[in-house]
Amino acid sequence: MALISAPLTQFQSGLNLSTPVVSLWHRSEAKVNHLLGNAPPETPRDHESTCRISYEIVEMITAHLTRDLNALKVCSLSCRSWHILVVPHLHHTLTFRENTSDVTHDKLKPLSKLHELGLLPHARDIRVDQPWGLGCWFVPQAFSRRDLRYFSALTNVHTLGLQNMEIYRFIPGIEHHFGHFAPTLRSIVLFNPRCTPRQLSHFLSLFTNMDDIEIRNTYTCTPDVTTSDTDLVLFSAPKLRGRLVLYDFRWVETWVHPIASCGVPQFRHVELSGSAGCIPILSEACAETLEVLRLSTAYDLASEQLCTSLSANLN
Repeated sequence: MALISAPLTQFQSGLNLSTPVVSLWHRSEAKVNHLLGNAPPETPRDHESTCRISYEIVEMITAHLTRDLNALKVCSLSCRSWHILVVPHLHHTLTFRENTSDVTHDKLKPLSKLHELGLLPHARDIRVDQPWGLGCWFVPQAFSRRDLRYFSALTNVHTLGLQNMEIYRFIPGIEHHFGHFAPTLRSIVLFNPRCTPRQLSHFLSLFTNMDDIEIRNTYTCTPDVTTSDTDLVLFSAPKLRGRLVLYDFRWVETWVHPIASCGVPQFRHVELSGSAGCIPILSEACAETLEVLRLSTAYDLASEQLCTSLSANLN
């Protein structure tokens, strides 16, 4: 290490010049501070100097690292202020995944640990992954009273993804498990939902502020509940002003029920494949708001006629 030359007449022979001076103490200043009741000056810490960076700059830095988990983890260890800003990015997505179909309360036990760490409110994307052929474990019987309380603490969820979900098992009373998502949920993705068409519309109507829906593959199943489909009423009229994607979806009744009851939906972007039966009713319901319509190649003639009809009805 190179040192800058300086007069040495004032230094004691035992002083190491390579050691930086981090604090100074003067007897006269200490006496004055004691008489005035002032606390002794503290040596500034490294993390305090780091925290002097404005939160806006730190937010800009972390925004560029949202897909780099390793970098985010390093940033979270730098200081408390960085940790507070990085934690929401690290715990943005919460995935429930099991390799067995055994229904036990222990499968949701990790929620208690996340609750202790205060991480549940940070989750904005919830996914339930139930592989095909292994059976469904995410059912009401898997929730203990404690698990349901912790699950209800997920109050900032914007996207909900459910794979092979046996919706019919939650009816009636499905609002007790999913109702807390209603104020914030904006998008839902369902892969192979197991329910009846009326039960599906009943479930979707639970989310008042929802805009986007994506459903892939539907199989009608016999509901294992005492409530008849005709007894199911809509909870609300969701916004449904965003994007609708349907693949191999043939349940026209899912849309007939809410459209007849409250006039929804009003999607702006509609993409349909293997869902020919839903084209007429959805195109009519969304005629005033529809901006983009995408159909599979199997509907060449029908899509041409539909596009012509939509264009003729433009204001």
